[in-house]
Amino acid sequence: MLNRRHVLLAAPATLLVRPAPGQIAASPPVSGLWFDPTQLPSYSGRLERWLANPSGAVDRGMFREGTQFVFAPSEAEALMQAILPGSPICVWGIRARNAAVVLMLAWGKSDAEPAGFVERPAWFVTRVAGRELITLRGEIIAPLLTPRGEGMGVILADGGAIHLPTAAHQALGDMLKVGETIFAQGQGTRRGGLAAVQATSIGRDPSRLQPVIAPQPEPPR
Repeated sequence: MLNRRHVLLAAPATLLVRPAPGQIAASPPVSGLWFDPTQLPSYSGRLERWLANPSGAVDRGMFREGTQFVFAPSEAEALMQAILPGSPICVWGIRARNAAVVLMLAWGKSDAEPAGFVERPAWFVTRVAGRELITLRGEIIAPLLTPRGEGMGVILADGGAIHLPTAAHQALGDMLKVGETIFAQGQGTRRGGLAAVQATSIGRDPSRLQPVIAPQPEPPR
């Protein structure tokens, strides 16, 4: 079960030293975020799995109860070394208003341990190219979500991820329901037990895949 609690920690005091006349003030060191993310809500649970993007970089995790947390790939090495699937993890961040996804700003093995602040929050999802043409098949267990909570593909039971433009995800509707078996082809990457594809064709029958076409927004009236 995912535990959510508010953690309010006092930020360390900063000593302001004014430069002497004729001196130029040195810029403060830039390290991490400009605010203390552990003042935000924390979300604790056990890690179900890591998820890769089509380039093969890991950029999100998933709690056992289903909540996803998103981070920049530059954070993946430290996270994956410290937290193995099945292990507890605590994430501080911003949760989407209407979806179970958290933009991760800090993390730790528990909320009682010092938090590791992320250097580059993944405010937006950047579409990345895969390395080879691959086909993924599997049972859908959850939608893949942007930090804002929009559907951008699906997560498969075997750990694979199918990426789609958000407009295409919305247009595909019932095809992407949890429990359905889906096939997708496109540029992607297989990395150990992880695989992801930016789908260019998709369908329930591998012999009748349909092109992925994102509907164009209507012009303003």
